[in-house]
Amino acid sequence: MLREHNSELAFCSALRAQDLNAIDPEILSEARLVSFAADVAVPEKFLLQLGYGAYKFYAAATQYPGLPPAPDESDEAPSCYSVIAQSMMIWPDFKNVVGLETVTIPDGTAPTEREKLVFTRLSHLFWRMSDMIAGGAEELPGIIGANDGQRPALSMMN
Repeated sequence: MLREHNSELAFCSALRAQDLNAIDPEILSEARLVSFAADVAVPEKFLLQLGYGAYKFYAAATQYPGLPPAPDESDEAPSCYSVIAQSMMIWPDFKNVVGLETVTIPDGTAPTEREKLVFTRLSHLFWRMSDMIAGGAEELPGIIGANDGQRPALSMMN
């Protein structure tokens, strides 16, 4: 899908943190990381090397913003989910939501059908944003920004 918008793109696949560390650092200065429905922890050192930022696509129940519910917290499955595209930054105050949609699950929906509905909406969000992801923009425009100030310098880390 991304190559439809930019035939010059090259891809590296990483399923684990050690796969990320195996990517040549020279490549990273011209790279953008896109995480789709994955829970791989990305090291700060890796994020700092990326020339075009990092973005994650994930789903969260709206009654637990930003966190999956604990399995024993509720007997009822969530009826509404947000699918989110968000910048990945080592500075939490500078993360931006760059894409957001919601999906309402009809009452009585089986768990596998619920997962399918949420994944389909997450895939739609990725598809809708694929032109921007594949493009040369350094940063995707935020629709919800945690901080509209300037991007922090490395000296701000400590």
